[in-house]
Amino acid sequence: LHFELDQARDARVIDAAIEGGPGELPLLGPKAGGTFLRLGPVFYYLQYVSALVFGASPVGMAAIILITSVASIGVFFFLARRIFPDWLALLTTLGFSASEYFVMYGRFAWNPNMLPFFILLGTYALLRSVGGGERYPGRWLAVAAFAFGIATELHFLAFLAVPVFAILFLVYRRPHFRPRAWGVALGLVALLYFPMLLNELATGGANTREFFGAITEKSTKEDHVFSEKLIRSGSEHVLAGLVILTGFEGGTLPSVRTAEGFAITCQGKCDAGKPYGLAMAVFLGLSILAFLSLIWRETEARRRDGFVAIGLWFIITFSLFTPLAYGMAPRFFLLSGPFYFLLAACFLLALARFLPRYRLGRALALVIAVMAVTANLSSLQDRFDELSRASTEAIDSPPDRILKERIRVTLEQQNRIVDFLASRSAERGYPVYMFSEPQHRRALKYLLERRGIENAVLGYDGIYREGVYYLVLRAQSDLEDALRKYRVSYEVGPRTDFGTLVAIELIPKAEAIIGDRQDFTVPKPSDSKAPPRYTWNEYFGRVADNADDEGGLDILEDEANNQSE
Repeated sequence: LHFELDQARDARVIDAAIEGGPGELPLLGPKAGGTFLRLGPVFYYLQYVSALVFGASPVGMAAIILITSVASIGVFFFLARRIFPDWLALLTTLGFSASEYFVMYGRFAWNPNMLPFFILLGTYALLRSVGGGERYPGRWLAVAAFAFGIATELHFLAFLAVPVFAILFLVYRRPHFRPRAWGVALGLVALLYFPMLLNELATGGANTREFFGAITEKSTKEDHVFSEKLIRSGSEHVLAGLVILTGFEGGTLPSVRTAEGFAITCQGKCDAGKPYGLAMAVFLGLSILAFLSLIWRETEARRRDGFVAIGLWFIITFSLFTPLAYGMAPRFFLLSGPFYFLLAACFLLALARFLPRYRLGRALALVIAVMAVTANLSSLQDRFDELSRASTEAIDSPPDRILKERIRVTLEQQNRIVDFLASRSAERGYPVYMFSEPQHRRALKYLLERRGIENAVLGYDGIYREGVYYLVLRAQSDLEDALRKYRVSYEVGPRTDFGTLVAIELIPKAEAIIGDRQDFTVPKPSDSKAPPRYTWNEYFGRVADNADDEGGLDILEDEANNQSE
């Protein structure tokens, strides 16, 4: 299980609710990446239910992600079958289910990871609601509204893209729903956003101001001209398609500059991976041509609606991603990733129709699909083999275009490290002082605290006589360079290997010690610049003194974040 910085942050929130009851759940959710804007709280509510059912542990909290990930396969099939013949819907679903990209994002707790399920469910339900011949179209509209409402609270870009898709599709179809159906759909969305509304009322709209600030920041921080962003966005979409459809992460495309004269560069690794990137560019180009041909010739309203939905998702997400082209993260494609398979299905369908004799086209489509599935399964086998060896071997992993991991680290491995630190603490009766890279440090700190072990971040609270001091570093990093700054105050002790990570004991020098033992009962001051976030109990019980005070969860989060980011 992948358990790092964000997972530990969210686990603290759920632990507080498990211990204090649902009233300790927050009115706002996690922060959007790189900003102080907070998303809606629905992710925490789903994690809370998951923890109640499957156990209040990192695994139990992540169970809901696994469930929605598996369920998305079924929803994808029903959506694909609505647009394509059954044989092609099955073939496309096979490809989607084997995608290394979606398998990896479906295995750990993170707010964007449920996007594929709710995007697919919302799209399918919306198509059903306007399809004609439905006995209860209003109910399907309600399902679409609820699914899309949840999706908008899972990622900042989904908050922008989903409403645009829904509005444009409804304008295109101009459906005639009863007023009650509209009322129920809008009421469900309002219900989902009710907690955020309460928090905004208590804080004078602080999170709304952060929203507009985030839009300005994300759209203006890049210094590239629009033509460069457009080309880069196209390249990123092609390479994302290569990863999503085949699991192959070694593709590249040339870098294009237009600001000061037209220039194309592609050297070293870029040159080696260029054939794969160009091949995917050709495939996606042919798929787009096939899509345009199919939508132009399609006469059945149900299938045409499906093609329109595919086109809208790509147009909207491409337009939304282009201003961010030079800062695009792999997780962004959780929004549009499933539709790569539907776009590829357009090419396979066109191929089957173009070569109907002896079903040659269908046979070629099957060969292409099997090749893509085999490539994904091979990548998955390599990935899981690395994960299985991560706790015992210092394996060298290739560049990761899915999770952007520098090394493979698992929760099992982290628990082994915590077992070791706990045993060292118990032997001497001392608290643990530990330092590691941020993504590992907060996870290890959380796991130590779950066991009731006094601990602090090494290097920030002074050096005490009573303490167990450890650095937890990447095994293949330059350890001597990392140790250099610590040699002033510490002697370097034994090294204990944990596969891709290594724990190195530090022994304080006498002249560096400032006291016998740290007083952990002294609260640490908060320096958070984020807008306040309240729990249900705080809002209705008026625990906070005024609308400018921090909520209790923010204080808890600040303690966890203290000097760790």
